Amino acid sequence: MPVIRLFSPDASPGPAALEQLAADVTELLGLPAGHCWVWWQRLEPGTYHRPEWRDAPDAPAAPVGFVVCKASYDKEQVGALLRLLQSRLSRMLDVPADQIFLTVQRAVSGELLVRDEVWFAHLEEPRPGAVTDLVPIGRVHTDRSDLSDDYWGDVTSVIRLDGTRFDADALLGLDTFSHLEVVFHFHRVAPEKIHTGARHPRGNPDWPRTGIFAQRGKNRPNRIGVSRCKLLKVDGLDVHVRGLDAVDGTPVLDLKPYLTQFGPREDVVQPHWVDDLMRDYY
Repeated sequence: MPVIRLFSPDASPGPAALEQLAADVTELLGLPAGHCWVWWQRLEPGTYHRPEWRDAPDAPAAPVGFVVCKASYDKEQVGALLRLLQSRLSRMLDVPADQIFLTVQRAVSGELLVRDEVWFAHLEEPRPGAVTDLVPIGRVHTDRSDLSDDYWGDVTSVIRLDGTRFDADALLGLDTFSHLEVVFHFHRVAPEKIHTGARHPRGNPDWPRTGIFAQRGKNRPNRIGVSRCKLLKVDGLDVHVRGLDAVDGTPVLDLKPYLTQFGPREDVVQPHWVDDLMRDYY
Protein backbone atom coordinates (compact mmCIF):
# COMPACT_ATOMS: atom_id res chain seq x y z
CA MET A 1 0.00 0.00 0.00
CA PRO A 2 1.80 3.18 -1.11
CA VAL A 3 1.36 6.27 1.06
CA ILE A 4 1.71 9.52 -0.92
CA ARG A 5 2.17 12.96 0.67
CA LEU A 6 2.06 16.02 -1.59
CA PHE A 7 3.18 19.50 -0.52
CA SER A 8 2.34 22.77 -2.28
CA PRO A 9 1.56 26.43 -1.47
CA ASP A 10 -1.60 25.99 -3.60
CA ALA A 11 -4.93 24.61 -2.44
CA SER A 12 -5.75 20.94 -2.93
CA PRO A 13 -7.23 20.00 -6.32
CA GLY A 14 -10.09 18.40 -4.39
CA PRO A 15 -11.08 14.97 -3.05
CA ALA A 16 -12.28 13.62 -6.40
CA ALA A 17 -8.92 14.36 -8.06
CA LEU A 18 -6.96 12.80 -5.19
CA GLU A 19 -9.24 9.75 -5.19
CA GLN A 20 -8.66 9.28 -8.92
CA LEU A 21 -4.90 9.60 -8.39
CA ALA A 22 -5.03 6.86 -5.75
CA ALA A 23 -7.13 4.68 -8.07
CA ASP A 24 -4.57 5.11 -10.86
CA VAL A 25 -1.79 3.96 -8.49
CA THR A 26 -3.66 0.86 -7.33
CA GLU A 27 -4.47 0.02 -10.96
CA LEU A 28 -0.82 0.31 -11.93
CA LEU A 29 0.43 -1.86 -9.06
CA GLY A 30 -2.41 -4.38 -9.21
CA LEU A 31 -3.61 -3.55 -5.68
CA PRO A 32 -7.17 -3.79 -4.37
CA ALA A 33 -9.20 -0.58 -4.42
CA GLY A 34 -8.51 1.62 -1.41
CA HIS A 35 -4.95 0.36 -0.93
CA CYS A 36 -3.33 3.72 -1.58
CA TRP A 37 -3.46 6.77 0.66
CA VAL A 38 -2.93 10.32 -0.61
CA TRP A 39 -2.44 13.45 1.49
CA TRP A 40 -2.33 17.02 0.19
CA GLN A 41 -0.73 19.54 2.52
CA ARG A 42 -1.00 23.24 1.71
CA LEU A 43 2.04 25.15 2.94
CA GLU A 44 1.66 28.57 4.51
CA PRO A 45 3.89 31.48 3.37
CA GLY A 46 7.14 31.55 5.29
CA THR A 47 7.12 27.79 5.97
CA TYR A 48 9.10 26.69 2.91
CA HIS A 49 11.99 27.60 0.62
CA ARG A 50 11.71 26.57 -3.01
CA PRO A 51 12.88 29.13 -5.63
CA GLU A 52 10.47 27.86 -8.31
CA TRP A 53 7.50 28.77 -6.11
CA ARG A 54 8.99 32.11 -5.07
CA ASP A 55 10.00 33.23 -8.58
CA ALA A 56 6.57 32.60 -10.16
CA PRO A 57 4.04 33.37 -7.43
CA ASP A 58 1.10 33.70 -9.84
CA ALA A 59 1.72 30.41 -11.67
CA PRO A 60 0.37 27.04 -10.49
CA ALA A 61 2.90 25.43 -8.15
CA ALA A 62 4.40 22.08 -9.08
CA PRO A 63 4.08 19.97 -5.91
CA VAL A 64 6.76 18.13 -4.00
CA GLY A 65 5.83 14.53 -3.23
CA PHE A 66 7.06 11.88 -0.81
CA VAL A 67 6.07 8.25 -1.42
CA VAL A 68 6.41 5.45 1.13
CA CYS A 69 6.09 1.93 -0.29
CA LYS A 70 7.11 -1.63 0.44
CA ALA A 71 10.75 -2.49 -0.02
CA SER A 72 9.57 -5.54 -1.97
CA TYR A 73 8.58 -3.35 -4.93
CA ASP A 74 11.25 -3.76 -7.59
CA LYS A 75 13.03 -0.98 -9.48
CA GLU A 76 10.69 -1.21 -12.48
CA GLN A 77 7.58 -0.92 -10.30
CA VAL A 78 8.94 2.10 -8.43
CA GLY A 79 9.97 3.75 -11.71
CA ALA A 80 6.54 3.15 -13.23
CA LEU A 81 4.89 4.54 -10.09
CA LEU A 82 6.95 7.75 -10.19
CA ARG A 83 6.33 8.26 -13.91
CA LEU A 84 2.59 7.80 -13.42
CA LEU A 85 2.47 10.28 -10.53
CA GLN A 86 4.48 12.84 -12.48
CA SER A 87 2.25 12.51 -15.54
CA ARG A 88 -1.05 12.59 -13.63
CA LEU A 89 -0.04 15.55 -11.45
CA SER A 90 1.25 17.49 -14.45
CA ARG A 91 -2.10 17.16 -16.24
CA MET A 92 -4.20 17.60 -13.11
CA LEU A 93 -2.50 20.80 -12.01
CA ASP A 94 -1.38 22.18 -15.39
CA VAL A 95 2.26 22.38 -14.29
CA PRO A 96 5.45 21.30 -16.10
CA ALA A 97 6.25 17.67 -15.40
CA ASP A 98 9.96 18.38 -14.98
CA GLN A 99 9.20 20.70 -12.03
CA ILE A 100 7.42 18.00 -10.02
CA PHE A 101 9.86 16.63 -7.44
CA LEU A 102 9.14 13.12 -6.16
CA THR A 103 11.12 10.89 -3.84
CA VAL A 104 10.55 7.35 -2.53
CA GLN A 105 11.19 5.80 0.85
CA ARG A 106 11.05 2.02 1.01
CA ALA A 107 9.69 0.81 4.35
CA VAL A 108 11.75 -1.93 5.99
CA SER A 109 10.73 -4.46 8.62
CA GLY A 110 8.88 -2.93 11.53
CA GLU A 111 8.81 0.63 10.20
CA LEU A 112 5.19 0.63 9.13
CA LEU A 113 2.10 -1.35 10.08
CA VAL A 114 -0.70 -1.28 7.49
CA ARG A 115 -3.94 -3.23 7.79
CA ASP A 116 -2.42 -5.44 10.53
CA GLU A 117 0.51 -6.30 8.24
CA VAL A 118 4.08 -5.29 9.01
CA TRP A 119 5.91 -4.30 5.84
CA PHE A 120 8.95 -6.53 5.46
CA ALA A 121 12.12 -6.18 3.43
CA HIS A 122 14.73 -8.76 2.58
CA LEU A 123 17.81 -7.01 3.89
CA GLU A 124 20.22 -9.92 3.62
CA GLU A 125 22.47 -10.42 0.63
CA PRO A 126 21.15 -12.88 -1.99
CA ARG A 127 22.33 -16.42 -1.41
CA PRO A 128 24.82 -17.89 -3.90
CA GLY A 129 22.92 -19.18 -6.91
CA ALA A 130 19.75 -17.27 -5.98
CA VAL A 131 17.43 -16.31 -8.85
CA THR A 132 17.02 -12.54 -8.43
CA ASP A 133 15.97 -11.35 -11.88
CA LEU A 134 12.31 -12.44 -11.94
CA VAL A 135 9.99 -9.55 -12.84
CA PRO A 136 6.19 -10.04 -13.02
CA ILE A 137 4.83 -9.98 -16.56
CA GLY A 138 1.50 -8.68 -15.24
CA ARG A 139 -1.00 -8.95 -12.43
CA VAL A 140 -4.32 -10.60 -11.66
CA HIS A 141 -7.46 -8.44 -11.48
CA THR A 142 -10.46 -10.11 -9.87
CA ASP A 143 -13.21 -9.43 -7.35
CA ARG A 144 -11.80 -12.08 -5.04
CA SER A 145 -9.28 -10.89 -2.47
CA ASP A 146 -9.82 -13.28 0.45
CA LEU A 147 -7.31 -16.08 0.97
CA SER A 148 -9.82 -18.86 1.64
CA ASP A 149 -8.98 -22.17 0.01
CA ASP A 150 -12.15 -23.32 -1.77
CA TYR A 151 -14.73 -22.46 -4.45
CA TRP A 152 -12.47 -21.22 -7.25
CA GLY A 153 -14.27 -22.90 -10.14
CA ASP A 154 -16.56 -19.99 -11.07
CA VAL A 155 -14.13 -17.18 -10.25
CA THR A 156 -13.40 -15.02 -13.29
CA SER A 157 -10.21 -12.99 -13.52
CA VAL A 158 -8.25 -10.79 -15.89
CA ILE A 159 -4.50 -11.25 -16.24
CA ARG A 160 -3.29 -7.85 -17.39
CA LEU A 161 0.17 -7.75 -18.93
CA ASP A 162 2.59 -4.94 -18.12
CA GLY A 163 2.10 -2.45 -20.95
CA THR A 164 5.56 -0.96 -20.40
CA ARG A 165 7.19 -4.26 -21.39
CA PHE A 166 4.74 -5.98 -23.75
CA ASP A 167 2.36 -5.26 -26.59
CA ALA A 168 -0.44 -7.36 -28.04
CA ASP A 169 2.03 -9.42 -30.11
CA ALA A 170 3.08 -11.21 -26.93
CA LEU A 171 -0.39 -12.83 -26.84
CA LEU A 172 -0.76 -13.49 -30.58
CA GLY A 173 -2.36 -16.89 -31.13
CA LEU A 174 -3.09 -17.54 -27.47
CA ASP A 175 -6.84 -17.41 -28.15
CA THR A 176 -6.57 -20.58 -30.25
CA PHE A 177 -6.09 -22.58 -27.03
CA SER A 178 -8.84 -23.46 -24.55
CA HIS A 179 -6.77 -23.57 -21.35
CA LEU A 180 -3.73 -21.90 -19.84
CA GLU A 181 -1.15 -22.67 -17.22
CA VAL A 182 -0.36 -19.66 -15.04
CA VAL A 183 2.77 -19.32 -12.91
CA PHE A 184 2.39 -16.74 -10.16
CA HIS A 185 3.75 -15.52 -6.83
CA PHE A 186 1.92 -15.94 -3.52
CA HIS A 187 2.74 -12.35 -2.66
CA ARG A 188 0.55 -12.20 0.45
CA VAL A 189 2.35 -15.02 2.24
CA ALA A 190 4.71 -13.41 4.77
CA PRO A 191 8.25 -14.83 4.80
CA GLU A 192 7.91 -15.95 8.42
CA LYS A 193 4.90 -18.12 7.43
CA ILE A 194 6.89 -20.26 4.98
CA HIS A 195 7.13 -24.00 5.70
CA THR A 196 10.20 -26.02 4.75
CA GLY A 197 9.43 -29.35 6.47
CA ALA A 198 6.31 -31.45 6.99
CA ARG A 199 2.88 -30.38 8.21
CA HIS A 200 -0.78 -31.37 8.11
CA PRO A 201 -2.27 -29.94 4.88
CA ARG A 202 -4.40 -26.89 5.77
CA GLY A 203 -3.55 -27.63 9.41
CA ASN A 204 -6.13 -30.45 9.43
CA PRO A 205 -5.01 -33.22 11.85
CA ASP A 206 -7.29 -35.69 10.06
CA TRP A 207 -4.91 -35.60 7.11
CA PRO A 208 -1.40 -37.03 7.43
CA ARG A 209 1.70 -34.90 7.90
CA THR A 210 3.37 -34.52 4.52
CA GLY A 211 6.40 -32.62 3.31
CA ILE A 212 5.86 -29.18 1.81
CA PHE A 213 6.87 -30.59 -1.58
CA ALA A 214 4.24 -33.35 -1.28
CA GLN A 215 1.37 -30.84 -1.14
CA ARG A 216 0.34 -27.68 -2.97
CA GLY A 217 0.02 -25.28 -0.03
CA LYS A 218 0.82 -21.61 -0.63
CA ASN A 219 3.28 -21.35 2.28
CA ARG A 220 6.06 -22.93 0.22
CA PRO A 221 9.74 -21.91 0.16
CA ASN A 222 9.64 -19.75 -2.99
CA ARG A 223 5.90 -18.95 -2.77
CA ILE A 224 5.40 -20.04 -6.40
CA GLY A 225 1.94 -21.06 -7.57
CA VAL A 226 1.03 -22.98 -10.73
CA SER A 227 -2.58 -23.15 -11.87
CA ARG A 228 -4.50 -24.41 -14.88
CA CYS A 229 -7.56 -22.40 -15.92
CA LYS A 230 -10.05 -21.89 -18.72
CA LEU A 231 -9.23 -19.19 -21.29
CA LEU A 232 -12.31 -17.07 -22.01
CA LYS A 233 -10.89 -14.42 -24.34
CA VAL A 234 -7.91 -12.20 -25.12
CA ASP A 235 -8.52 -8.47 -25.37
CA GLY A 236 -5.41 -6.41 -26.07
CA LEU A 237 -3.14 -7.02 -23.09
CA ASP A 238 -5.98 -8.51 -21.01
CA VAL A 239 -6.32 -12.29 -20.73
CA HIS A 240 -9.75 -13.25 -19.36
CA VAL A 241 -9.87 -16.59 -17.54
CA ARG A 242 -12.10 -18.69 -15.28
CA GLY A 243 -11.00 -20.94 -12.44
CA LEU A 244 -7.68 -19.22 -11.64
CA ASP A 245 -6.99 -19.67 -7.92
CA ALA A 246 -5.14 -16.38 -7.45
CA VAL A 247 -6.41 -13.33 -5.57
CA ASP A 248 -6.61 -9.75 -6.77
CA GLY A 249 -3.18 -8.16 -7.26
CA THR A 250 -1.27 -11.43 -7.61
CA PRO A 251 1.96 -10.98 -9.60
CA VAL A 252 2.02 -13.28 -12.65
CA LEU A 253 5.44 -14.67 -13.60
CA ASP A 254 4.54 -16.59 -16.76
CA LEU A 255 1.71 -17.76 -19.00
CA LYS A 256 1.78 -20.96 -21.05
CA PRO A 257 -0.89 -22.54 -23.25
CA TYR A 258 -1.94 -25.93 -21.92
CA LEU A 259 -1.05 -28.75 -24.33
CA THR A 260 -2.57 -32.20 -23.87
CA GLN A 261 0.81 -33.71 -24.70
CA PHE A 262 2.16 -32.27 -21.44
CA GLY A 263 -0.44 -34.17 -19.41
CA PRO A 264 0.52 -37.45 -17.71
CA ARG A 265 0.98 -40.38 -20.07
CA GLU A 266 0.23 -42.93 -17.34
CA ASP A 267 -2.62 -43.31 -14.86
CA VAL A 268 -2.58 -40.68 -12.14
CA VAL A 269 -2.19 -41.98 -8.57
CA GLN A 270 -2.76 -39.87 -5.45
CA PRO A 271 -3.60 -40.56 -1.78
CA HIS A 272 -7.24 -40.59 -0.65
CA TRP A 273 -6.91 -37.51 1.57
CA VAL A 274 -6.34 -35.40 -1.55
CA ASP A 275 -9.86 -36.19 -2.78
CA ASP A 276 -11.22 -34.92 0.53
CA LEU A 277 -9.10 -31.77 0.41
CA MET A 278 -10.08 -30.95 -3.18
CA ARG A 279 -13.80 -31.73 -2.85
CA ASP A 280 -14.88 -28.05 -2.87
CA TYR A 281 -11.78 -26.46 -4.38
CA TYR A 282 -13.29 -25.85 -7.82
